[in-house]
Amino acid sequence: MKEWMYNAATILFDGSKNDLRALPKTVRLQLLSVLSYVWSTAFTLYIWGMMRPDIWAGLVIGHIAVLMASYYTFKQFKEARTNSMSYKFGTYHSYGRGRGYVIYRDKNGNPFKVPLDKNDPGGEHE
Repeated sequence: MKEWMYNAATILFDGSKNDLRALPKTVRLQLLSVLSYVWSTAFTLYIWGMMRPDIWAGLVIGHIAVLMASYYTFKQFKEARTNSMSYKFGTYHSYGRGRGYVIYRDKNGNPFKVPLDKNDPGGEHE
């Protein structure tokens, strides 16, 4: 049991072995910051529920928060594992370039599309 817990913690917390290793460091930092906020909130609700035994709803809310945090964490790890190859992290293309056009507005505020050159890779530093 002790070895299983050690291996589970290594997979979750070791950045070279978990599924988040394929993401860039900035994206990994953002994701782990959100996960730390989620887990802090879940454990706060859980401890609050245990400290107030007269309110049984607090304990239920704490358990639900921990379950939801677990679900959210495993969902993020699965998304990082399955969708990490769909990102083009080594290139500099904005999402506007991915559509093939840019949306501008005329004098009246009405939007219109301006097609982009197919041979222009985009970017601001060319």
